[in-house]
Amino acid sequence: MTLALRCCLWGLLLAMLPIAGTAAEPRILIVREDSAVARQASELLVREAAAAGWAGTEVTIAGDRSIPAHVEGEQVLVAFGARALAAALRHAAGKPVVAALLAEAALDDTAAAAGDRWSAILLDQPVERWINLIQTAFPGMQQYGALASPASQKAVRAMERKMADRRLTLAVETISSAEEVVPAIERLTPRMGVLLALPDPLAHNRNTVQPLLLTTYRAGIPVVAYSESYQQAGAVLALYSTVPQIVAQVVDSLQQVREGKPLPNYQSPRYFTVGVNSAVARSLGLALPTAAELNGRLRSLAQ
Repeated sequence: MTLALRCCLWGLLLAMLPIAGTAAEPRILIVREDSAVARQASELLVREAAAAGWAGTEVTIAGDRSIPAHVEGEQVLVAFGARALAAALRHAAGKPVVAALLAEAALDDTAAAAGDRWSAILLDQPVERWINLIQTAFPGMQQYGALASPASQKAVRAMERKMADRRLTLAVETISSAEEVVPAIERLTPRMGVLLALPDPLAHNRNTVQPLLLTTYRAGIPVVAYSESYQQAGAVLALYSTVPQIVAQVVDSLQQVREGKPLPNYQSPRYFTVGVNSAVARSLGLALPTAAELNGRLRSLAQ
């Protein structure tokens, strides 16, 4: 679909939105999964959207439930989570849907069935941002490692190609079970100076994180991860977007919808945070830039 046609379709979808100052506030329906992070995002969005001139209604989706038929009157739907997005699309009847708190890998089936009615703000940080981070933090390092399962093969191979463009090497070990994580790390150790813990539910979960961190620490290998909790557990660096940052981008997207501007199906996170575990870095003998320095450098490179 061409950009011009997308603009036209989004404009038609929003043609009935009230104009500020002349009619009632435009309404959003917030559809969320029953999780703590989705609840936090929903509560924050209600406040932030109200400040931007939107009235909001919230509905929680448990399992594969649909949105109750009596819920209506919204101009735009916001979905927090993959199951919430599926429910929102079933309910939308052609209305725009903005989604967040989900990874690109979770969208494969949705993307095939949903056409161009939705835009998802992904949790996945862009590859270029990852590479900018590691080159800033480890300027002399050229050899990196990563684990991949079938769920993350596509993303890891994309990272491998982009890193090769910058004369960096990414050694990859493929796993098919959680029990393979530690042996795979041990095979990677001679071929890497830093492990990139890229999002993968099989390689990185509550059962594998501690054994992985212990194995890499004993080998003197720093880990760069994708979440604040991973950083707190022992990764020296983490690149992630906080819930307030994600909600800020949702509000930005609502404003674009309100103005009739098209949104892409896939949005990389615009706002992000770099965290540093200074204690682990010192234990490994690393002199890393501060979190403020890394955040500033990545933002300047993005401009």
